[in-house]
Amino acid sequence: MTISESKNLSEKTKQSMVWYTTIPFIMHFFRLANSIILARLLLPSDFGIIGIITVIMFYCDSFTNFGFARAIIQKTEIKKNHYYSFFSFNLTISLIFFITIQLSATSIAQYFSEPDLSDALKVFSFMFLITACNAGPTVKLKRELKFKQLAIIDSTKVIVSMAVSLTFALNGFGFWAMIYAMLISQVITFFLTLFVSKLKLKLSLELKYLKELFNFSLWNFIGGQVQLFGDSIDRLMIGKMLGATTLGFYDKAIGFPMMPNMQLSNRLSSVSFSSFSRLQENPEELKNYFSKIVFINAFILAPLLVGLMSVAESFTVVLLGEKWLPMVSSLEILSMSYLFVSLSNPIIAMNFAVAKVKQQTLIRATITIFLIIGLYNAIPYGIEYAASVILLFNILIFTCSYLLLKSYSVFTWRMLALYLAPAFLGASIMYMSIYLVQHFIVFSEAWQLLATSIIVGIITYLICAFTFPFKQLKFIRKKINNKMLSLIKKFQPQMSK
Repeated sequence: MTISESKNLSEKTKQSMVWYTTIPFIMHFFRLANSIILARLLLPSDFGIIGIITVIMFYCDSFTNFGFARAIIQKTEIKKNHYYSFFSFNLTISLIFFITIQLSATSIAQYFSEPDLSDALKVFSFMFLITACNAGPTVKLKRELKFKQLAIIDSTKVIVSMAVSLTFALNGFGFWAMIYAMLISQVITFFLTLFVSKLKLKLSLELKYLKELFNFSLWNFIGGQVQLFGDSIDRLMIGKMLGATTLGFYDKAIGFPMMPNMQLSNRLSSVSFSSFSRLQENPEELKNYFSKIVFINAFILAPLLVGLMSVAESFTVVLLGEKWLPMVSSLEILSMSYLFVSLSNPIIAMNFAVAKVKQQTLIRATITIFLIIGLYNAIPYGIEYAASVILLFNILIFTCSYLLLKSYSVFTWRMLALYLAPAFLGASIMYMSIYLVQHFIVFSEAWQLLATSIIVGIITYLICAFTFPFKQLKFIRKKINNKMLSLIKKFQPQMSK
């Protein structure tokens, strides 16, 4: 890679990270507000049915691309025929699953003892065909590091989904409000992505182009199945063993900490994977990029998830209502659990980018076996026990993924601790400050407690960020100071007038 190419990649990566994290971070609050309003309008059992549907549908959907999406991003050189063959393969498998769901929906509903599930599955299965068409254009944009365009498209999707879901929910459609919202927003997303990517969807299945991607895609596919199975098995088992209402509590509890992880950490990792893949032959530059991503990821996610854990009870009472109180303990545990998920994301992205996909897959598969055993024994005692098993599972994934990284790189435990220390220390002090507010100050209303806790938490974390003597924080402070100075210089002539 030449110096000019390296600079170009650096600029694209920075721009992608800004757009693909900043806009989703803003949209995250809209998603949060939408989720809170829907929780007040709908019943826990409605979320339980949606939880079952999304697990089944998205698990099946993961089979359709067979890992070829990431293989296209990771491969050094790609032709249009790779995209055409990927689309044709994806659409063929999607059609098979679509027909299968149409024929088996009634049996699935009977298994979960939820009659409404049958029609819901039949309607939602159209998502297979939509996502099959959308996969190729999305992969092309990711490979070309056009995450700015993807961020704008995703924001449009969020706005459309909110408008549709709230409109239908207010008119008494129950769980159908969420189903229609997901389908309509996904259709609009497809047309926007297709237009921006300028990729023609051509039915041309040439096996030789798929074979070029196969070695990477096979283990990526297996890894994806193992990950999705591990991410879904808790809800499937809870839905079967404890019923839709209990699953509704659990689904909502896991949904809140999952949201910042998906909207921020997953997106950072997605950009990172594309950049890491382009830097495979430049170890020093690769290490530099990885270090920055680890720090930024932890610095953003730690206060959000630790903060959610510390205000779980008042957050639930004020924003969702007392009917959701049974989820509080699970929300606290799962918030900490998803902190470890977010910390694992850049490490796993690095392992995949340097083609350690087989080893990473075997790690997750092995730990998933213990997850299933743990869940089977824990779920009968309640969803908070299931949440504790998920926490242990994600701690093990983080630890073992790092050990794999350490086996081929010079990124030591000391270096990892150094880049995580500012976020963890700041989040710990923030947690203690919120704890003092909640246990030693009396408020007449729950919303006052929540608002005060959030304000104290934000101020505490910012003070830590601006006073800790860590090198990484000094870099951020310098950037902020430079921005502030440039703004002052910009507006100074206008003020003097």
